[in-house]
Amino acid sequence: MINQLGLNTRIPYHFLFYSLAFGGSAFYSFIVSPLVFKKLTREEFSNLQNKVFPTYFQGQILSPIIIGLTTPLKWCPFSLGLLALSTIGGTLNYLWLLPKCQQIKEERNKYLADKLGDENSEGYKALSKQFGKYHGISTLINIISIFSLGIYGVTLANGLTKIVA
Repeated sequence: MINQLGLNTRIPYHFLFYSLAFGGSAFYSFIVSPLVFKKLTREEFSNLQNKVFPTYFQGQILSPIIIGLTTPLKWCPFSLGLLALSTIGGTLNYLWLLPKCQQIKEERNKYLADKLGDENSEGYKALSKQFGKYHGISTLINIISIFSLGIYGVTLANGLTKIVA
């Protein structure tokens, strides 16, 4: 029965894992995050993202590696490059941008807690501008990572049509 279902090959596992990686990252980035941003206070939203992002970016690092190792197609530089791009994006976000954004948010919170000014003060605005810069870079890298997984999916489907046809 396992052989008849094809469960003795890596193909179904590859597709399930790819679907989870691509679908999960696209759903969280484009549906969940904008929705909770509108519904939660800034502090609640920030706390949620601080809990989710480390795991999210670790998944963005590891998922393309696992996808590459389980691919049912012959390895080619283009598809492996797409997966590498996604992994690099997750790595940059996890090791550089996430800590940088968290540091700036802490500085902003400390600025308010120490009563150095309010949200309209120049110091706070400067920190917010700096946060916006790094957050924008992180968002762009995340979109590129998701987009590269999407293009990999197209190459995967194209490769399968050659196998099946």
